[in-house]
Amino acid sequence: MKKEFFNWPRLQLFVGKNFSFLSPMTWTWISLILAIAGFFVITFQYVYWGFTLFLLSTLVDAIDGRVARYQKNATYIGAFADGVIDRFVDALIIMSYFYFELPSWGLDINILLFLLLFATLIPPFIVAYANHRHAVPDPTEKVIWRFAFRIEYLVLFIAAIFFYPISPTVTLILIYVSFVLNWATVIQSLILTFIKAKNYDQKNPSDEY
Repeated sequence: MKKEFFNWPRLQLFVGKNFSFLSPMTWTWISLILAIAGFFVITFQYVYWGFTLFLLSTLVDAIDGRVARYQKNATYIGAFADGVIDRFVDALIIMSYFYFELPSWGLDINILLFLLLFATLIPPFIVAYANHRHAVPDPTEKVIWRFAFRIEYLVLFIAAIFFYPISPTVTLILIYVSFVLNWATVIQSLILTFIKAKNYDQKNPSDEY
């Protein structure tokens, strides 16, 4: 019974079937709209409303791919839109932290958040650009694996919002944990790209650098 409960293919089929009343792209856009609304309400200090909207945005983001597979309607442009909108949602969550009154532990909070934003956005770019430039062919993003994928840092990001009214210090700790995790992922992705590149022919036939 426990095994059946954690049957992820069955769960994915359930989600795909029951949410197929909208197209995958529609679910993708709903995810962005919810995140924009979450950012907007946090600017007015409605923190738990923001938390709820960002959480819903994350859950909705898990729907579009399942619906696409259920409808047998997966497209390259859909995957592209989903990836780009994910980056917008990540940025909106981090931008909402600028409206928090957080303690300072040496590093200016604005610099900390800027560096966190950079470290959050750059790993997918590293993988995509390595694939685009044929340094490491990796269209499925499985060759250059990463310490932290989106789900890991989203849990930390959303938890940081949840704890802010309770303890800004806990929020700051979660931000620092995210900071370390995402920067470790940046460094690891770069190192792994150079290691994996040795397995592929790096001669550029166009002679363009």
